[in-house]
Amino acid sequence: FQVDSGAFPDTMAKALARADAGGFAARRRASEACGKLRGLGFACHIKGTGGLPEENVDIRFETDGSVSLITGTQHIGQGHETTFPQILSTLLGVPDSQIHLRQGDTDLVPMGGGHGSSRATFMAGTAMWRASEEIVRKGTALAADALEASEADIRFADGRFVVSGTDRAIGILEVAALGRDKGKPLDTYHRWTREHLTFPNGTHVVEVEVDPETGRVTLDRYCGVDDYGVMVNPVVVAGQAHGAMAQGIGQALLERTVYDPQSGQLVSGSFLDYPLPRAGDVPSFDLGFN
Repeated sequence: FQVDSGAFPDTMAKALARADAGGFAARRRASEACGKLRGLGFACHIKGTGGLPEENVDIRFETDGSVSLITGTQHIGQGHETTFPQILSTLLGVPDSQIHLRQGDTDLVPMGGGHGSSRATFMAGTAMWRASEEIVRKGTALAADALEASEADIRFADGRFVVSGTDRAIGILEVAALGRDKGKPLDTYHRWTREHLTFPNGTHVVEVEVDPETGRVTLDRYCGVDDYGVMVNPVVVAGQAHGAMAQGIGQALLERTVYDPQSGQLVSGSFLDYPLPRAGDVPSFDLGFN
């Protein structure tokens, strides 16, 4: 399959328009009338994601009607405990409340690449998708037998195997129980080797106001447009992006390691002395997606 490279000029144009870059001159004049300087800056980012090229998942249908989703990835704050069950729920039609995510446990899954290089959703998500295709294939054969129909007449949608043109159907969890009793479980392990990286990218635009008397910088406006491809959960994506923006603001305007020039002793060695961005240090973010 082919992964497109992104729409870089379009994303930049959308970001500049969303930030009202054309109105910057008027805002700069207003700042100058108050004795302040105003600057406009924009930056484009791109990152190849994928990390280690192999990943695996194990999907197990438990006797209590739940589904265990076992991955070789491990979240470090990205919200995969929300998005991974959401992916599998969409693919198999099982309520996400019945899906239990178990991550990075070498007693349960033989290998894994963790999260490094922003790979987890791309790699584990694709492995889930391919494992789900295999589950549906196995389930179709079991459902055809249970419904006394031809496999060619079985369609799978919204967690149910349906005989085309009829109201005869059977749910996937019931099929899983039948398969377990017959020694043909739906449990599926899938190990995937990627063919391509993905390249999330975007353009962010900021305006700062500077007091020339004190050098104080005020971050007045922050607008970004990002292209992350298909988003599993836009709210989770926005939360991650907001965190990244705040971290960048901290690195640019606040955070600094300071050493005593005589002794070489680090004097900003704790969070009492090393500023991290707080709510008052950041503006309201204007974030869009392309």
